[in-house]
Amino acid sequence: MLEVVIFGAVVQRIDKGDFMMSNITWKYVKKLDDPDGIRSFLDKYHVQLPEKLIKCLYDNNGGRPSEKIFSTNRCDGYVCKSLLSFNKNDIDSIFKYYPDLFFGTSLFPFAMDSSGNFICYDTKMKRYVLWKHETDSIESIKL
Repeated sequence: MLEVVIFGAVVQRIDKGDFMMSNITWKYVKKLDDPDGIRSFLDKYHVQLPEKLIKCLYDNNGGRPSEKIFSTNRCDGYVCKSLLSFNKNDIDSIFKYYPDLFFGTSLFPFAMDSSGNFICYDTKMKRYVLWKHETDSIESIKL
């Protein structure tokens, strides 16, 4: 569900727990500055994510998937840029966006598309969505 959600075929593989197999590769993966950083961050903000998503974030911190294209309920052909990094000093770091940009919502951003929108997990509805920053609107990601 996650690999299909994030980057077409990638999200489905994450949901099945096999995101490291097949022909999906991850480029520019960044070593975590703190090996417990993701869990600590999630615990600090009381965020509950699917374990398969957490594993993907640990294994591919800040990485870019080879399978990038995904669709929503409104549009086909979005391009996933990368996962957000859990290192404070990285350019596209979760620390720059959460919780401030998502305060008062049930959305947890974990990746960005090529237009600066965020691929999120909706912790209340238990689904993956695209949050569009220019319109503050949400589109459900097709799995």
